[in-house]
Amino acid sequence: MKYIIAHDTGTSGNKAVITDIRGSILHSVYSAYPLEYPETGWVEQNPDLIWRTVAETTLRVIDESAIDAGEIAGIGITAQMFNLLPVDERGKPLMHMISWLDERSVREADRITTETWDGGNWHELFYNTTGNIPMAKDIVPKILWLQDNAPEVWKKTYKLLDCKEYLIFKLTGKYLIDYHGASVFFLTDYISGRWSKPLLKKLGIPFYMLPGIRRPIETAGEVTEEAARISGLKAGTPVVLCAGDVAAAQTGAGANRAGEVQLSLGTATWLGVLSGKVLNNRKKPFWVLKHADSKKFIVAGEMETGGGALMWLRDKFLSPAGGVGERETKDPVLSYAALSSLAEKAPPGSGKLIFAPWLSGERAPVLDHYAKGAFVGINLNHGKEHFVRSVMEGVGFQLKWIVDEMKKAGLEIGKIHAVGGGIKSKVWPQIISDILGYSLHIVKDPENAGAVGAALM
Repeated sequence: MKYIIAHDTGTSGNKAVITDIRGSILHSVYSAYPLEYPETGWVEQNPDLIWRTVAETTLRVIDESAIDAGEIAGIGITAQMFNLLPVDERGKPLMHMISWLDERSVREADRITTETWDGGNWHELFYNTTGNIPMAKDIVPKILWLQDNAPEVWKKTYKLLDCKEYLIFKLTGKYLIDYHGASVFFLTDYISGRWSKPLLKKLGIPFYMLPGIRRPIETAGEVTEEAARISGLKAGTPVVLCAGDVAAAQTGAGANRAGEVQLSLGTATWLGVLSGKVLNNRKKPFWVLKHADSKKFIVAGEMETGGGALMWLRDKFLSPAGGVGERETKDPVLSYAALSSLAEKAPPGSGKLIFAPWLSGERAPVLDHYAKGAFVGINLNHGKEHFVRSVMEGVGFQLKWIVDEMKKAGLEIGKIHAVGGGIKSKVWPQIISDILGYSLHIVKDPENAGAVGAALM
């Protein structure tokens, strides 16, 4: 029998799983790593710490499964996206990875969406080429920020990578990216999936700085001797490229037929509709990303803080110590079960307490990195239970707004497959289902959909 190792490298930590050749998880391990906040609005992560965590969890999952590393047929990684890491000619990071949560490039994003060039309009150029419009948290404004504010780093930059692509390099020594991951850069032609040379030229981004594009199911290379030494893998083990977290979760959730929808209720929360063609809102577009099958698209409406909003409320106001983080806690007082029990004590409507879930700007369907959150209608009768339920309902109504706008754009909303940590709540999925007017089909092991998707690829 052969085994597969798959990683889901997230914002707060890495999950390594070992599966059989059908993608059924046999064992998993998890290890956390931090976010860093060097300045107001800046969010970074140490890429080498992430790599060491991936290697360490690989070693652990092999050891704890008591299998022979020679029986591993291959390894694949899915990971968080919309990050930026410049590396030099040896593949050495020139700075810490700029996180998808980072907001330092607001000025550059505004420049893209408001300025013109030679009579042309950046908004139209990006939309017509990529199907997307970059915001401050996207990769293009981050690249422009590097050009403007870190000229010494820019001068030494050989490749511009996202999180998964750095891990692929550390495993194989190759600079490659999948079609889905490339589409997240908002620098590809959305039809061909290839880097748009005219757009790169307009932006002053050299073509050589971007990785080569391949299908997610292609082998990127083989585990090097150095990577084998610290990961417990056999040198020569195939490394499959796989795809970023949106496509991996879509695949792992089984939402792979036209009109099928993946609802991912995690730190960031999104609805991804599988489509054979691009239907979108020209002024405030949803994400247009390649699916694991590069002939298909995922049109996704993402809200920046879905599950993250509930964790924010828990950590900042309900936790005695504070700073629990986005993952499920072992503290029974702060668990999803406890939060769900609190929410059950409040009536539908949360006693007319309204929550606007825009704690980190918003992407869909408002496309506004200046948006701010709010509780509205607070009175002396409101307790913890009302605030918890209000957050759950606020996220639900934001999702309904996304669904309504998707329908206006002509997208078909079919069966909704639900994944992510928030789906473990006994109350929240029902609240969302009631608000949307759709059944949610909850996937087995909803937190593992991304890793299963990577294993299947």
